[in-house]
Formats: sequence, structure tokens, C-alpha cells
Amino acid sequence: MKYPIRLNFKKIALAKQAHLIDAAGEPIAYARQKMFKLKEELEVFRDKSREERLCLIKADRVIDFSAAYQFLNEEGAVFGVIKREGLKSIWKATYHLNHDANTPFASIREEKPFAKLADALVGGIPLVGLFCNYFLNPSYLLTNSEGVELFRIRKTPSLFGAVFDIDKLSDAHQDKEVLSLMGILMMVFLEKARG
Repeated sequence: MKYPIRLNFKKIALAKQAHLIDAAGEPIAYARQKMFKLKEELEVFRDKSREERLCLIKADRVIDFSAAYQFLNEEGAVFGVIKREGLKSIWKATYHLNHDANTPFASIREEKPFAKLADALVGGIPLVGLFCNYFLNPSYLLTNSEGVELFRIRKTPSLFGAVFDIDKLSDAHQDKEVLSLMGILMMVFLEKARG
């Protein structure tokens, strides 16, 4: 994979959809939220053809402020979990990414919470919201449990505000790259739902 990776959300669709594309234009993943589910589910495929499913991301409970989301491979084995840090995340979003339910790997933290708040408040105003997407762009850091910054996720300036760039900051934990990208993908889906 060549970085930066672009995470692009489809704006007009019944179900939330996103594409992960590397710097060479090669598709990495296509994610689609399942509709009409009591518990949130996100299917992740190799590409838009949906022939090869990479994983399934499932909430552990009916939509809840502090739900945990498990990453399941094709055999149904859990290879990771992401969970939002509840009330502490109201102002500054924080997510914990684990190998499994109890083994911490990394955290994803919002760098500039004011940008997201202003974007959520002003971004919904017709016409004004279009221009806010050029100036109010939240960013997040994925940091491993030893404090090493592995990835930076930034919302890019755009008229519709549905594009994020993922930059790799360190080559540590290359064996956890898929876990990290799935965590980033789910975090962005959840943050977009918050505003």
C-alpha cells in the first residue's frame, strides 16, 4: 500500500459507503453499512464488486453510546475491537483499539476538538456549510500503547466534506496495519454519524 490513503465517503446513498484508495489509485477496501439492523454492522470488501469480503465489523449491542465494535474475519474469529471512550469523548473523541476484548494495542484521539464542534454546528447551515469544509477540518492520531504515533487521519478541504487522508507516521507494527486501518475506518464512520 502506498500512502497517503484516501478514505472517500459516498454522499448520496441509502446505506453509508466508503472507499479506501492508496496513493497509486489502487483500491484497498470498500465498506458498506448494513441497513435495517438493530446492531450496527459494516461489511468490508476488497473493492466495490463485493466479491471478496475482508471482514465484518459488528456492534456488541443495540446502538449505544459506548458500544464496542468487533472485527471478524471470514472464519468468524475476532481479530480486533474498537470502543469509544464514553462520556470523555463528548468534547474530544477518543477510541481504544484492542487486539481482542482485553488486550490494548492503540488509541485514536482527536487532535483539535474545536474544529469538529464548529464543523458540526456551522456545517449544516445552507451555503455557509459548504465553505466551512475548507476551514474546519478535524484530525486524529492513532498512537500505539507505547506512545508511538502510527497514523494521522485528516479531513481534507472539500465542498462536501466527505474525504479523509490517512498518513503513515511510523513503520512500527506493520503486522497490525489491517487492524489499524479497520479501526480508522470504523472510527470515521462513527464520527461522521456524530456530526
